[in-house]
Amino acid sequence: MVNNYSRNSEQERDEVPNTYGFFVSPNELEMEESVKASVARRREQKWLDMFARWATFIDSRFDKVKERCRKGIPPSVRGQAWYHLSAAKFRHENADRNCPTGSVFSFYLTQTPASHVVDDIRKDLARSFPDHEMFRDDGCGQQSLYDVLKAYAVHDPDVGYCQAQAPIAAILLMHLPPEQAFWVFVQINEEYVKGYFSDGLMAVKEDALATELLIQKVTSKGHRLLKKLDVDPILYTLDWYMTLFSRTYRAPQLFRIWDMFFCEGVKVLFRLALVIVRETLEIGPTDTVSKAHKCDNAMDLVALIKQTAKQLPFETLLIKMDKLPLSDIDLAQACGQARQQLSSDLNGNNNRNKSASRSQANKHK
Repeated sequence: MVNNYSRNSEQERDEVPNTYGFFVSPNELEMEESVKASVARRREQKWLDMFARWATFIDSRFDKVKERCRKGIPPSVRGQAWYHLSAAKFRHENADRNCPTGSVFSFYLTQTPASHVVDDIRKDLARSFPDHEMFRDDGCGQQSLYDVLKAYAVHDPDVGYCQAQAPIAAILLMHLPPEQAFWVFVQINEEYVKGYFSDGLMAVKEDALATELLIQKVTSKGHRLLKKLDVDPILYTLDWYMTLFSRTYRAPQLFRIWDMFFCEGVKVLFRLALVIVRETLEIGPTDTVSKAHKCDNAMDLVALIKQTAKQLPFETLLIKMDKLPLSDIDLAQACGQARQQLSSDLNGNNNRNKSASRSQANKHK
């Protein structure tokens, strides 16, 4: 009888790295789509031309940048595109210019964060994309991943390290050298999803609640079902948002999402989440919608929503994200309302706790 270890070993021997460095079966490799060399070269050149005149494109031709991001950035220039789009290049150069040692990142690597932070980072190194050639076993990427996560823990000791940060940093390292990856990572944490990794996860909770408010706008039928089963939106959005969907999609689909995310910001995450929920609960495949409305508990429905996210045709998702009736004003209003509601709930809980403490104290007088 062949044990599981032997089967896994045989499977790993049969796997080969694909275009993106992920180990796949020979059959999966044959199914990969390819782009004509002439088309790829032409698209690459367009991006190289944009890099050379970046300020002009951002200031006066941003619609063209957004259009090209939505089409998908060519893999050969994707890392540099993220580095530019996130403004990490600007921040990196400014920070180093004002650093006595000439490199903030190198300086951070000479420092040591709290011992428990270092331990937590080391535990997660082998867990981050073990199916990628950079991170499998003792792949070269593990040391770089440690350096980026350690440097960020030094940069922002209040946040330190959160497990959901590891896959994000790992994906950046698939496209960029460690120092540039670090600065894009800083921008993600401080500009794109600010507060996501802070104690209490208040920013994520706000965005989860905002998602629920927006679901009511885009699918009233779906919203009624979620409320009927008392589904807390944090149950399906937490993993999506905190890892930027890196545990839901694989390359190249995930990279396409990030292309748009770096260009358009966090609203891309909201749009994708809303389309997934609407497809699952109202307008998607008939059998999926029917199954959703037969669910009699929150956890089954959450599991179905997460499963549907992985099964829907990706190009269909992109098209429906673009057509979703959601404006920037809608998003801003929902986020503001969620923030106000959570703040009110928090104040109410604090007041109740104080009242309970006073009552307890009075009993002992």
